[in-house]
Amino acid sequence: MGQVELATSTSGILGDALRHATSWFHSSTETALVVLLLIIVRGALAFANTLISAHVGEQINEVARNRVHLQYLSTSYSFFQRHDEAYLMEVLGTETWLISGAYSNLTRIIVSSCSIVLFLSFLLALSVKITVIAIAASMAVSAGMRHLSRPMQELGSGVKLVHQRLGEHMLMTLQGMRTIRAYGQEKVHQERFEGASAEARRVALGLARLSALVSPLTEVGYLVVLCLVIASANMWGIGFATSLTAVALLYRLQPHMRELETSLLYMAQIEPQLRSIRLMLAKDDKEYPKPGHLAIDRLGDRISFRNVTFRYDAGSDPALRDVSFDIPAGKITALVGASGAGKTTIVNLLLGLYSATEGCILVDGRPIEDLRRPEWLGLLAIAGQDVDLVEGTVIDNVRMSKNDASEAEILHALRVAGISEIVEALPDKYDSWIGQHGTRFSGGQRQRLGLARAIVRKPEFLILDEAMSALDRSLEDSVKRAIQQQLNGRTLLLITHRLESVLDADHVVCLEGGRVCAEGPPARLLADSSNLFSRNLRLGAVRAAP
Repeated sequence: MGQVELATSTSGILGDALRHATSWFHSSTETALVVLLLIIVRGALAFANTLISAHVGEQINEVARNRVHLQYLSTSYSFFQRHDEAYLMEVLGTETWLISGAYSNLTRIIVSSCSIVLFLSFLLALSVKITVIAIAASMAVSAGMRHLSRPMQELGSGVKLVHQRLGEHMLMTLQGMRTIRAYGQEKVHQERFEGASAEARRVALGLARLSALVSPLTEVGYLVVLCLVIASANMWGIGFATSLTAVALLYRLQPHMRELETSLLYMAQIEPQLRSIRLMLAKDDKEYPKPGHLAIDRLGDRISFRNVTFRYDAGSDPALRDVSFDIPAGKITALVGASGAGKTTIVNLLLGLYSATEGCILVDGRPIEDLRRPEWLGLLAIAGQDVDLVEGTVIDNVRMSKNDASEAEILHALRVAGISEIVEALPDKYDSWIGQHGTRFSGGQRQRLGLARAIVRKPEFLILDEAMSALDRSLEDSVKRAIQQQLNGRTLLLITHRLESVLDADHVVCLEGGRVCAEGPPARLLADSSNLFSRNLRLGAVRAAP
């Protein structure tokens, strides 16, 4: 009987509401049009909200990517020596995209929290006792859900590590493709990759299972809350209308509580990735190259190493020990020595990739750290044994050293480096795609591309670090003559293991075990049979000496 009365009462209320609406809008057609208009407005607002949220989220992602990329370019070179390439790729290429998800969840947390406060305010106005029971029971449910946070964080960390390992295998495959195929290791590398891929699947499924528990557990928990509220209302003799209204409010509150719990657990899941981004953007634990404050537009006198000692890591053996020598301006200086003698370390110091642990490097009498870094590096160019080619065309690779180089300058540099004929024989000539490893070019051809990249810069100071080691003697002599004609009167630092190649140098610095063992003109060093340079020549390191 009570149910019939309730249904009759409800239908009467709805009927009254419909009659009032009809009286306001004079006809059912007007009412329908208003409802349609409200639906359209609601859809437009939802569309605008989606667009605004997407715009803000993508802007946040863009800012995060740009800041991480800038950090990579700004921090000291030693920073990259201490981190895996796969880790750096994971942070920049994957984890920065999670920032917008964190932003969206943060906004949902704020909106859900505000909605919860609003509903609880209505509930409090309705009944203090019911509100106390509802809050206490909801806090118990929330505390139970908090137990999922730690497993979520652990699985999030597992996902991060697995993705990093997977990235390492990808890089190994792509960067080592030639070696893998040359030694027939395709099966081994496929098995390793499949193992890492299976681990990624396992961790992802574990995370999915845990995430799938959130919704049903939350619903069951808040169903228990509703039951407690109804039981408490009956026990305390609270009226049926008040109890029904409280249950309705709690029912409307449940989706907001569920969304809050889901968002909090998602934030716990991605916390390891967000922590990586925060650590990457932090500046207090990183070193940065000094920008310098002294202007420099040319190399006038000399570069001087004065008692320079350098260690790559604190506590390690020095790569250079109390080194002192000069590189005269406008002259050819040869740096010779066995592998590990310290030649590359000297180049790294000149390029500002590292700073001397002890001693100083002077450029025309001024400390190299005090020079404006862009201006100093603007005077330099380097071509090495290993050429860092990039994804792009021949022109793109040569233009790496000078963004505004004209096509005519690039073609001239390629001719000086002795590779223009080879490039012109390619199907797309100078627009031919090279790729990171330049597999269509031989080692000597890649080195000549590196030489062209250095030559197009028209440097005051050119460093050739075993830059022609893959060239035969006659081709090396030809390219060297062309470079000397092109850069006549400029400073040249020649690093080579071919001692006969340095006999035409003006100045020779001989390194042994990280120390300078001899320095001076080649003729004077040859006359002294006690130094390494002279001994190697006399032992037959060259075919003949003038």
